Amino acid sequence: MRVRHIFYAVAVLQLGIFSTVSAESLSPKEQAWFETFQKGTIYAKGWREITAELVAKAPAEIKCDLRQRLDALGAKIGREWSKNNTIRKIDSAMLRQWGDMLEEAAEREPEKISQAVDNLDRKVLALLN
Repeated sequence: MRVRHIFYAVAVLQLGIFSTVSAESLSPKEQAWFETFQKGTIYAKGWREITAELVAKAPAEIKCDLRQRLDALGAKIGREWSKNNTIRKIDSAMLRQWGDMLEEAAEREPEKISQAVDNLDRKVLALLN
């Protein structure tokens, strides 16, 4: 099954930290979209679920680091995606493309998940700068 949407990846232990950050920097409407990104919907996986799937497929020696990096990346993506459509730099089509890319990396070459995350992080940083 291919990941169709990326919607949030904050680990359960870090959820409180990111929720606090989002409360300070996002409007109530943006916070609601940020939560949707985290949790997903009945139609799309949330970033948390995607993160769990990627970490489960990753080699044991990178699982902890990978989870931390995906949590940070998901926070960046989610904060930008939750903005008003007229100003955001990350849209839903990007989320679908990126989700497919990450899932493909996990399926084909689990040892290269880390590289796929690095590549995506660079893309996101370039968009946000």
